[in-house]
Amino acid sequence: MDDALWVDELYTAFWRTLPGMLHAEAQGLAYTLGLAPSRDVPWSAVFRNEITLAAPALLAEAMPGVRGATVQDALLAHLLAVIEAFGTDRIQDAQVRPTWQLEAILAHARRARDEALRRVAPEVDDPAIDFARADEATLLAIEAERSVLASGEPAGFSRYYALSLGKQSVGFPASIALAHAAGWTAAQREVLARLLSSVWLGLQLHDDVMDWQDDYQRGGAWAVVLASELRSRAEGEPDTTSARARDDDDRASGSYHRAAIAYGPLGTPPWGIAATPRAKSEPPASSAASSLVPVRRMVLESGVLAAMLDGERRCFGAARRRAAALGARRVAAWAAAREAHAQELARCEAESPGFANRAHALNAWAKAVLA
Repeated sequence: MDDALWVDELYTAFWRTLPGMLHAEAQGLAYTLGLAPSRDVPWSAVFRNEITLAAPALLAEAMPGVRGATVQDALLAHLLAVIEAFGTDRIQDAQVRPTWQLEAILAHARRARDEALRRVAPEVDDPAIDFARADEATLLAIEAERSVLASGEPAGFSRYYALSLGKQSVGFPASIALAHAAGWTAAQREVLARLLSSVWLGLQLHDDVMDWQDDYQRGGAWAVVLASELRSRAEGEPDTTSARARDDDDRASGSYHRAAIAYGPLGTPPWGIAATPRAKSEPPASSAASSLVPVRRMVLESGVLAAMLDGERRCFGAARRRAAALGARRVAAWAAAREAHAQELARCEAESPGFANRAHALNAWAKAVLA
């Protein structure tokens, strides 16, 4: 079955198990959370990639001995975990109003998620497939990120990676549980955890580049925080990250994928962040909000967007190699395409700061006007 159709059918089956008074709200949940322009948009059309909601289905190619019903349960657990995490994040960030209907749907999603996961890997005792631990890590990361962005203080890539992966904690258990069901060794599951870390961080880097101006006007953006840190380092100021903040980041990042992060002196992950040559900044667009103009100038002049896009490229390169090693050919091909796209974006952004945001805005305009 097509993965998109599978996602939509499983979600439909889920909301039909809810009390009747919740059906209408559950059907339009993506719209309620601000992830879709109308209530008619299915979950399969919400994200610009297939792996966010369907990771276990794509990875199942490398696990031919696993029954279809087990893959279905893993997919159900994963998509409900992602949906619930987005709902929790939007509530925590005050982007949506926490109505009783929304709270009830998310609670039902957590229960159905946990039940599906138990069917995938019954009696397996592994912290990496414990959704309760993942929920805790996600909430810790959300709270820590909000504190960083609200403080206005510079922070480096090491904090960004730790908190970004912490926010993605619920994206690991279902796929790793499926690997248990397939009889994968601990070494294979570790490669899978690293693969997922690369994928989730690559997607986060991309979104944080493309949406940084909107994020900043809503309360804070990582591009601004990272640019401030790069400027502080260039001016010879000391690292302002406290030991307590680093401890909070360690807890938020989760134990089962912590091995995927090994920070160097510049806070680089094992796949590295290449130095990106700076180019002269172009003047800000005249339509930009006046309060954003100096911030936009700082971000563009810092070269941080090109650095983040190059980080995205390296994440997807690592994901491609790890997927190929595991025999997940579809994931490897998808990651290769994302790697090539990120490489071109990083190159263009380095040559002409602001390119990525202009291209993103033009693409969105074309879809809206020419569709």
